[in-house]
Amino acid sequence: MYKIYFKQALGMLKQNKFISIITITGTALAIMMVMVIIVTDSIKHVDIAPEVNRSKTFYVKRYTKKSKDQTKNRIWQSTISYELYKNYLSEFKTPEYTTAVDKAWNGNQFMVKKENANERFLSEIKMVDASYWKVLSFTFLDGKSFTKEDFKSGIRNAVISQNLAKKVFGNDGALGKNIEIDFNLYKVIGIIKDVPQTFTYGYGEAYIPYTSKNGYNNRSYHILYLLKDKKDATALTEEIQKAQRKFDSADPENNITFHGPYNQRQLSMEETRDMKPDEKTANRKMIFIFTVLLLIPAVNLSSFSMSQIKRRIEEIGVRKAFGAKKYIILIQILFENLITTFIGGIIGLILSYFIVMWLKSWLLDVGAESAIPIHALISYPVLVGVFLACFVLNLLSAGIPAYRASKAAIVDSLNKKNM
Repeated sequence: MYKIYFKQALGMLKQNKFISIITITGTALAIMMVMVIIVTDSIKHVDIAPEVNRSKTFYVKRYTKKSKDQTKNRIWQSTISYELYKNYLSEFKTPEYTTAVDKAWNGNQFMVKKENANERFLSEIKMVDASYWKVLSFTFLDGKSFTKEDFKSGIRNAVISQNLAKKVFGNDGALGKNIEIDFNLYKVIGIIKDVPQTFTYGYGEAYIPYTSKNGYNNRSYHILYLLKDKKDATALTEEIQKAQRKFDSADPENNITFHGPYNQRQLSMEETRDMKPDEKTANRKMIFIFTVLLLIPAVNLSSFSMSQIKRRIEEIGVRKAFGAKKYIILIQILFENLITTFIGGIIGLILSYFIVMWLKSWLLDVGAESAIPIHALISYPVLVGVFLACFVLNLLSAGIPAYRASKAAIVDSLNKKNM
């Protein structure tokens, strides 16, 4: 039955080429706008290697201090210092793993070169601990990551990207060789597959223990907590609140509020002072935007759907005269229109990829030269998103005309009277 509907839908597209082109184009543009939002959101928030644990990872990267003396009314914010991390945020029982990632205000770009060479490169260096390799998942092409013992000893071992290895060492093997990072020699113990800049915590060209850098205890850090289950977030929150009370009792002058723990989506939202980002409000705004982006094109497309149905009103009347059920006619019209919508949807999805690639520096806040991995573009949420967008647009644009056609009296249909 659906095979026949499919053939009829293709036949209708060929008969009314101009209307078909208008309908498919309108559908493609509507789906494109929706899918740009969904694809961008997917790249930022879903579990994608190397940040495969985003759904179970929670973050603390800032705090607010308030003076206990209300007459002074002093309030200030800052990122997490090493002292705060070590004394209050590092020994929680709820997380499976806890890692601190160096996030200096002035960035982590340092000069890199091959030992005894003259040419230097400015490279992005990630300063991390041993647990970092448990929270994130990298593809090692050669070697391995540094261990907990390496980290504690502050030994100068480095994991570098495939691109940096080629840039510094050329076609020579990089494993086991020395590389100069910020005027200090590091031994290359691992080479990983390149990570695009779209991954805030995964991207780097070289990864070193932050204990190998002088003054690491005076730098700022983002704290990542990997939970066994995201439902454990409540228990993690309680531990953080306990840490706050511990600080407040030890500091005679100030109270502290740690911002978090935030999930991946909350982390990307705007936050002010010590207020938690309002995820529900953000979701309502997103639903409103989707509704507008689908409803306005649907109103325009419904007129084209109506004109196509009117061309077939006699056929519908004859079928009803021979006993066709109303719901069968309704399903057929919706299914045939869904074929057109899906053709436009596929075109819209492809266009959305071009838009995301073209505007990635604005949409994703990355460099224009940064690559976006294919598995980030074609993911489960993206495919579900395009299917739902097509389905909803189909209902909005063809639902009312299809319903009116199925409800029309047989005599009215045969006489081509208005539905």
